[in-house]
Amino acid sequence: MIVRVGPQEMPAGTASALYIDYLEGHEKARAFFPYGPHDLGAALAARRACSYPRAEVVPLLRAYNAGLGASARALANIEALADQGTTCVITGQQAGFLGGPAYTMHKIATTIRLAAHVQASFNVRCVPIFWLATEDHDFGEVNHAYLVQRDGEIKRVGFGWGQKGRPIAALPVDERVVRAVGAYWAKAATGPYLDETREQFAPRSGEGYASWNARLWSELFAEQGLVIVEPRTIRPPAGAFFSRALRQSGEIRRRLDEVSRQLTEAGYAPQLQSGSAGQLYTFDRWGYRVRVDDPERHVEDSAVHPEHYSTDAALRPLFADVMLPIVASVLGPGETAYQGMLRSLYELFEVPQPHLFPRKSYTLVGAKEVERIAAYGITVQEILRGEVSPANVMGALVPAEERRVLEAAESAVAAALAPVRSHLVALDPRLGRTMAQHVARTQRSLAELKVRAYRSRLRQMGYSKGELRALQNALLPRGRLQERVLPLPHFMVRHGRALLEVLLSAGELEDYSHNILVLDGEHA
Repeated sequence: MIVRVGPQEMPAGTASALYIDYLEGHEKARAFFPYGPHDLGAALAARRACSYPRAEVVPLLRAYNAGLGASARALANIEALADQGTTCVITGQQAGFLGGPAYTMHKIATTIRLAAHVQASFNVRCVPIFWLATEDHDFGEVNHAYLVQRDGEIKRVGFGWGQKGRPIAALPVDERVVRAVGAYWAKAATGPYLDETREQFAPRSGEGYASWNARLWSELFAEQGLVIVEPRTIRPPAGAFFSRALRQSGEIRRRLDEVSRQLTEAGYAPQLQSGSAGQLYTFDRWGYRVRVDDPERHVEDSAVHPEHYSTDAALRPLFADVMLPIVASVLGPGETAYQGMLRSLYELFEVPQPHLFPRKSYTLVGAKEVERIAAYGITVQEILRGEVSPANVMGALVPAEERRVLEAAESAVAAALAPVRSHLVALDPRLGRTMAQHVARTQRSLAELKVRAYRSRLRQMGYSKGELRALQNALLPRGRLQERVLPLPHFMVRHGRALLEVLLSAGELEDYSHNILVLDGEHA
């Protein structure tokens, strides 16, 4: 069962105003994008007119994916990219620990579905591609995962690295990573598919962190022919692109400044800092990523040695779109807002911007969990909106008769002591103050007794504050959507690989609302 949740019903901060207005087709937002969210055909027509370095890229993709143990279908998809008529749909994400938050899985499933839709609707071969952003050096984004412990509480598990600042492609699977994997499984809640999920996500001997991550996605979506790309894989033919980016460094900054101003005037918050965005990185002699400080000085070297250069968040999409025949990019809310700043850069590079397709968004919940949530008199939607106060919920469940008896006792005690206090005050004000202290202590004791009595009654009725908190944590961990916090293993332990098949068909492809996906029992 699927329940649709509109963007206005989501927790605050889930999506930017620009993203919501883009989905809803507001003209103010539309000015920052070449197409609307449903203009796939127009994007395909524009991209078909472009040429790409297919002959150079295909052998590189073939060698890289073969090294991951890619499926025959994935390798066939790579060979198809050599054909001038073949297109692709792409999505990307950092190399998160244990696959990163579950929305990476949702992105990939959306990409596979959209590629099939393009192929069926426009009679053109379309290949699904996952761009693994291993050139990033933001180690703090990929060195941890959150888990739900057996008591329902959220726990963070992570690891360190002595070379933070180098690209994630250089990160090894060392003892610290292995210990973090072990700590995750030692603390995480169990399920019927624990053993096979633990084996699926285990790093193998000789793998680096990036290749572990890449192989994981390649295996999980082998039947769908998912092609994996790391930026370094296709850098060798990119010399012309890097040289051009360096030569036009000043114009790139000027254009980003201008669109930043336009967004601000339109009431939107710019997602990229135009002062530094759009400038290439290079690598120092220790392998650390550093911004190019003198673009002109690097123009010649970038043409001959493109492997020395790396893109930032603003230029990464253009790099991909110059190298690959991308008809559509599957993006999250933040990435779509980034793309709202890039239209003029695509025009500068004379490359059509691809269709920007919102990824599917899910909250996964078991049918039994839905039943337990309803038993507390609340709904999944109320939890997602952050409207549930455990104290209020539990208080509302206390039977009226239980309240009447205990509240009557409190009132009776207060009424009985009132004349005594008046008499003592009249006799000696100091006795009155002492009496007030005794009354306060008595009232506190009664209040504590009442709480314990309520808790005992609720426990007899099958309710507990711990269970309610666990239900909240499962749906809105750390106050955020489940897909943005909990990693894929959390869900596969409960539902197994069948969950992937469910996500490849759950909900209408072009329905951009958030979906509450109710799964029957522990099985997907």
